[in-house]
Amino acid sequence: MKIVVAMSGGVDSSVTAALLKKEGHEVIGVTLRLFSERKNAVKCCGGADSAAKARASAQALGIRHYFKSAQGLFSKTVIDNFTASYLAGATPNPCVECNRHLKFSYLLDLALSLGADALATGHYAVIKKEAGEYGLYRGADPLKDQSYFLYCLRRADLGRVLFPLGGLTKKEVRKIAAEFSLPSASEPESNDICFITEGDYTHYLKKYAGVKPRPGYIVDLNGKRLGRHNGFFNFTVGQRRGTGVYGGERLYVAEVRPETNEVVLGPLAAAHGAAFTMSGLNWLTPPGRAEFSAAAQIRYRHKPAPCAVRPLPGGRAEVRLAAPQFAVAPGQAAVFYEGDRVLGGGTIEKKLEEEKP
Repeated sequence: MKIVVAMSGGVDSSVTAALLKKEGHEVIGVTLRLFSERKNAVKCCGGADSAAKARASAQALGIRHYFKSAQGLFSKTVIDNFTASYLAGATPNPCVECNRHLKFSYLLDLALSLGADALATGHYAVIKKEAGEYGLYRGADPLKDQSYFLYCLRRADLGRVLFPLGGLTKKEVRKIAAEFSLPSASEPESNDICFITEGDYTHYLKKYAGVKPRPGYIVDLNGKRLGRHNGFFNFTVGQRRGTGVYGGERLYVAEVRPETNEVVLGPLAAAHGAAFTMSGLNWLTPPGRAEFSAAAQIRYRHKPAPCAVRPLPGGRAEVRLAAPQFAVAPGQAAVFYEGDRVLGGGTIEKKLEEEKP
């Protein structure tokens, strides 16, 4: 097979290319340039530093390697979405959007245009074919499983995507990298958000996205003013530290209200949610029209919680959890599982009020 490997410069994508070449495939490495030269401080995928490491790994393996500029697409679909989400009072998930628009849309289409049979990446997930149908499953390493970020894959593309590391642990991957004498064998883990190279997301919004302070009030569940803030976008649902409100019981961010520029604090229970609506649903298995049971994972590292899912028109759904979960945050991905299999997922819209008995 002729396979294009998305090479970021890290150990995972390098080992992916090495394993596929060892199996006898024709392997072509492609690295997407996501940042301009003036942003050389970016140390993970898409930056100049990572591009050089990807080229070094490709040379060590003796495979063809190409660079492709995707700065405009990345800026529009990932960074602009990141900023807009926070300004709408939501908590975005840029890794999902990068997978959706860059890796498994733009890069996959590029791979096919090069005559490749498949696109391979270094994600820790598994694609299985059973009874003639492809499905997405969790990776073997529970500490590295990335299936949560991959629910956005197009169902029709599952047969053209490869995850060679899905059955391996990170420790095994590093051992293989050393065996192949790959320069990335001892590379450290990449940043959580690649384009935030200093400070946190609020620093990024102010310094690079031009977001100005928007003073407003911090209130309790009854609307009583507890303090002031410099912008609702500095807060996320479930946050406890850094609210500037001290004394008494521990308070958590229960809601962010961009329309009134208010941040609502409440006790721990108020930061939990038992039901929410979703939009932008992408199904990897047909959901049908009726309500069904699944396990919902509402953020990375969250233990999936039993729930009932009711599909709604327009790619939406209503989800009711068997037990309230902490930090049901608008903007985050909610992904549905049946055992280890990904059924689909989408974006949390808003928390619903609990039904009265």
